[in-house]
Amino acid sequence: MTLIDPHRFTPFETGNPTSVTLPGLHRNTHVDVMRITPDLVLSHSHFSPSIRHCDDIRRSEEQLILTFNLSGRMQLIDPQGSAHEISGGEGWIIRSGGSKLRRIVEKGDGCSNLVIALTVSRLPPVLTGMLTSLLQPNAPFRRLHLPVPGKATVETLLDRRTDPVALLRKEGQCLSLIGHALEELATAPDHEIGDNRLLISRVTAFLSENLVNPVTMSEIADEFGKSHVTLNQMYRAATGMTVFGHLRSLRLEAAERLIRHTERSLTEIAAECGFSDASHLANAFRKRHNMTASNWRRQVGKKS
Repeated sequence: MTLIDPHRFTPFETGNPTSVTLPGLHRNTHVDVMRITPDLVLSHSHFSPSIRHCDDIRRSEEQLILTFNLSGRMQLIDPQGSAHEISGGEGWIIRSGGSKLRRIVEKGDGCSNLVIALTVSRLPPVLTGMLTSLLQPNAPFRRLHLPVPGKATVETLLDRRTDPVALLRKEGQCLSLIGHALEELATAPDHEIGDNRLLISRVTAFLSENLVNPVTMSEIADEFGKSHVTLNQMYRAATGMTVFGHLRSLRLEAAERLIRHTERSLTEIAAECGFSDASHLANAFRKRHNMTASNWRRQVGKKS
């Protein structure tokens, strides 16, 4: 596993753009990077879809990262093992605190991101304090609701002009984007938490409505506009189970109610509750209760 330290290939001098090819990779995978001021770095990453990319990246603990997805998709795995998908033109603000992040770009996806790195000490103390409280070590990522910068903004940021006036303009553009991101954090710190809860409720309702239907994880993920990895990460964090784990649990609970309150056969109950056949239901039931469904039915019948 390659460990990449962006500080090592970032030019020390301001206004000196360079294009860096990552170790062992074709020129199609590279990062265009320029230091705008001593505390502000702008980069544009390109990951080729022809291969799978998987490496560890470690940034300075003093850096605040603002990234906007321009195309494709990427996963970043934080130190707690949670996956965050950078895709769909979304913006993210990240403060890794010097910890390693695993970066994965699947073959066929490719990815291009605009990345702004700011040294936190550049900010006023009141803002550094806010960041400390809102981007803690156990939750260093926050998805933003800012739109991706428009085409004109991206083009002027990446126009490779390095004269003093252009650098001043680029500094202003970058600080403006960072300012909008910090403003969003300050005014709606729990906005994403609320969005996640709403999404989890919608997914749970969808599962309850589709107990009988042979849905796949890909179909569920597509229904809610997420990758299956991201959706499972969010769902597990909220419920302690994967999406399909919860679907299996809901199906078994529905089957238990029918076993307890009706005399219907396992074959009928299996078909009504989304199990492939009676054997599938019997195995799931035995795994949960350590007894057969017929024995359980007799026991609960005696108790009632």
